[in-house]
Amino acid sequence: MIDVMQKLLSFHRGLLQLAEQKTEAIKKGDIHTLQQMMTKEQKYVMAIRQLESERMGFLSHLPEEERTVSRYAEQVEENERATLLHLADELSVTVTRLKEQNELNMQLLQQSLQFIHFTLDLMIPNEQDVTYDPKRADDLPPRSSFEAKT
Repeated sequence: MIDVMQKLLSFHRGLLQLAEQKTEAIKKGDIHTLQQMMTKEQKYVMAIRQLESERMGFLSHLPEEERTVSRYAEQVEENERATLLHLADELSVTVTRLKEQNELNMQLLQQSLQFIHFTLDLMIPNEQDVTYDPKRADDLPPRSSFEAKT
């Protein structure tokens, strides 16, 4: 279990580094680098899924609602327990930082999209013509037959 937790921590730290690098690539607008990072990210996610399934294998003897590392740690020796709990805490901190970094990246991407839409709106003229168009004469309200001088 300790080996699996160490690998999980390592892969999550790798994802965090990728997320931080993605932030810089987003700021620079480097699409090619972003695509490469997405490919690397997928490899990390696949490895994490496999490790997570191994971790759940260690916990399978516990009732479903108690399948946590802390619950598992209660059943092992003291030195192994301390190591497991420390790894679980580190993993929790890393996952929290990863979520925050991914939220920042999402906000940066949304701002970039908003800027692109704003720029396109400025560059593309409004479709309404202000000049005379005989085809549009039908769209005008009918003239009143009553004309009065004031």
